Amino acid sequence: MASSASRIAPNREALHPFDRRFGTDTGGYLPPEELVTGLAHDALNYGYSAIAPSVFREALRRWTETLLEVSGRIKAYSFVDVGAGKGRAILLAAEQPFRKVIGVELNPDLAGIARRNVGLSFERSKARIRVVEEDAANFRWPRGPLLVYLYNPFDCSLIQQIAEKVAAAGKSSRGPVDLLYVNPTCAHALTAKGFFRHLWTTKIVMDAADQKADPYGTDSDVVSAFRLR
Repeated sequence: MASSASRIAPNREALHPFDRRFGTDTGGYLPPEELVTGLAHDALNYGYSAIAPSVFREALRRWTETLLEVSGRIKAYSFVDVGAGKGRAILLAAEQPFRKVIGVELNPDLAGIARRNVGLSFERSKARIRVVEEDAANFRWPRGPLLVYLYNPFDCSLIQQIAEKVAAAGKSSRGPVDLLYVNPTCAHALTAKGFFRHLWTTKIVMDAADQKADPYGTDSDVVSAFRLR
């Protein structure tokens, strides 16, 4: 197990500058075998690693350029990270004035780490940040406007289930529903049934600090944006 993880993520033990700065624990890589909860969707998870801050911030900047005039203010949106892990993405999202920031995480150990990280980083503003320990397929989606975030967390069958539920929730609530998908291996699950339309896909190069600490030893991520039809 350890040797397999080392082959996939040879730099998994590197301390990320984000954690060094805030005293948090968001780095590393955990393979699916280390995240077993005994629940139905264990077999569909892709393991844990965290988004490079430089990639997240650039993806969010590009997304804001596509916002509709009526609801084109970040503070109108709730941000939901599906498969939030240790919570780095929700910490990064909390840098922006989202209405709510929610991390949905099935694994109780990761959810606990995420809650501690929120307490360490955002003691004054954590009232609008919430970590929900729950199967993403059962999550009750907040009303729109909504930005859903995926960092390649699950098998395509579960991504499709989530897409269907997000689409149903979006149709019955006010405001647009958008989705940011990092390393979108299951993008077809979003578009195949016509739920979402593709806005853009781009390769985002990490800054030097993120490249040095990336667990996989890579220098970029592909990010796609989608909007509920």
